[in-house]
Order: sequence, then C-alpha cells, then structure tokens
Amino acid sequence: MKKIFLLLTALFIITALGYAQECHGPGRADHPHKNKMHQKMKFEMLNLSNEQRDAIENASFETRKKIIPLRSEIELKRLDLEKEMKADEPNRSKIMKTMKEISDLDLKIKQTEMDQRLHIHSMLTPEQKEQLKKPLHKAIKEKKHSQKEYKE
Repeated sequence: MKKIFLLLTALFIITALGYAQECHGPGRADHPHKNKMHQKMKFEMLNLSNEQRDAIENASFETRKKIIPLRSEIELKRLDLEKEMKADEPNRSKIMKTMKEISDLDLKIKQTEMDQRLHIHSMLTPEQKEQLKKPLHKAIKEKKHSQKEYKE
C-alpha cells in the first residue's frame, strides 16, 4: 500500500512539473517565444529613435538581470522538491511549501516582465502605441505599402 501511494504521488508530481514547464518544441502554436518574436518584429516597425532603442535595450538588459536569479532559485527549489519526493516518507507540508515557493517565484518573473513592458510602453509616442496595437500581418502590409510609396 505504501509503495502504491509513493508511486502515485511521484507520478502526480512528475506530471505536474511537466505541465508547469514551458514547451520549447518547434511548430507549437502556443510556443512561449512566439509572442516575444512578434513583439520584437513590431518594435522593428515602429521607427524608434536611437534614444528609444537604447532605453528599450537597457530595460531589457535590466529585466534579464533580475530574472536570472529567480529562474536559478526555481531550479534549486525543483531539486529540493525532487529530493523530498524520493524520501522514504515524503513530507507533504514541505512539498506543498516548496511548490508554493516555486509558484511565487514564477509570479515574480511574470510581474517583472510586465513591469518591463509597461515601462517600454511609456517610452513610445502616441503614433507608435497605435502602430503597436495593430495585428502583425497588418503592420507588415502597411510598412511594405509605405516603403513602395517612399520609393516612388
């Protein structure tokens, strides 16, 4: 009975961690970097000034510096969780506490990323903000159209 309980608990944790991790497979519609790629492409189409580009680059750099230790801490917590799960008698409260800590750190990462987006958004002109709201395919089409007019 004890072995079955441990096996089911381990299976549950492994499954939960599997769902919690980002999927990095190619061709996924919900690929985690797809949105970042679209944002980057849109920013390239905004005709940013050099000052805006530098400020955005600095904001991105600072955000990445803040997130790296948080991700490292998450990995360390996952190792602690894995170790506790392998114990002869896993401590449920310790497991739940560690899972909560992982969730809190993940939330901090998401909040840090959102702060960066809001900061960058505050640097844009009203015209750039309007351009940013357009779907990517429409923005690309307009950019090509304006480049044709410019050449003529």
